[in-house]
Amino acid sequence: MIRVKDPLSNTITLTKKCWINHILKEHPEMESFYNELRDTIKEPEYIFKSKISKNSRLYFKGYLHPKYGHFYIMAVVDCKEHKKIGYIKTSFLVYNLKKGGELLWKR
Repeated sequence: MIRVKDPLSNTITLTKKCWINHILKEHPEMESFYNELRDTIKEPEYIFKSKISKNSRLYFKGYLHPKYGHFYIMAVVDCKEHKKIGYIKTSFLVYNLKKGGELLWKR
């Protein structure tokens, strides 16, 4: 469904199964933000190491929406750095960067 390069030259993928069976089920508000999710990976404002999982990276990009106000789309990506690939595990709207751990990259 999505396969893009991030700013760190990793190829990041979102599978149809993850999009339908996890993201849309757990975070139905994401349905109208598919393109923004792709852009969040391709052109993030921030990439952090996860505080919870050493192999996960958190991608953030800010947006403004009439219903939700100013928010970030956060995408959680399971990274295999030695292979320069990653897979989106989940994504949802957040209103701050508190979930981020160590900052890896900033636009």
